[in-house]
Amino acid sequence: MTLLEEALLCKSCIVSVMGDHAGEGADAIFHRKQDDVKRIGMTFWLMRSPKARPRQVQQICNLLPAYTIFVEPASKGGARATTVDDRAREFSNDGKLWRRFPQGLNPVTGKLDSSATALVFDMLSTDVSGVIDLWDYADAADSDKPLKFILGCATVCAIRKKVESQPGRMKSRYRKVVAVARLAEPYCAWLR
Repeated sequence: MTLLEEALLCKSCIVSVMGDHAGEGADAIFHRKQDDVKRIGMTFWLMRSPKARPRQVQQICNLLPAYTIFVEPASKGGARATTVDDRAREFSNDGKLWRRFPQGLNPVTGKLDSSATALVFDMLSTDVSGVIDLWDYADAADSDKPLKFILGCATVCAIRKKVESQPGRMKSRYRKVVAVARLAEPYCAWLR
């Protein structure tokens, strides 16, 4: 079974719309993160989404294994490129005890503020071929609501639940999957 097939069978996952970052294209970003996994066994993926905070992600990961499915934006240019590339130096599982990143990790960059967190992966594949039906998923924080990506909220904790009859669902139902990653302990962390 492929990593994508495993991810699509899970009852919950993280769905993230992929975009460029501070002048670096998606392929280069994925290559850098895959290099981390190959060399040190893990990588950190910076994000700032209110729909995928560390405790939410950690809760989903109680149903191991858990995955992140990266999808294309609904339209070309639909994901606004990140322009800030501050470099994180430390991470925390609980927001209290801080640790340095593992030796040899490629830079973890993005806008560092109180919203900055990172998903933690031990596997990442861009050798995927597939489409995800977003109407098969609901918002994990409120399973009566369909997934909704908006500016500043491109990563969402999701649970498998048909929402085709729910109001407010996204018009762009089918999205091409560009990568899939397996979450690893601590699954999601605060950054600074």
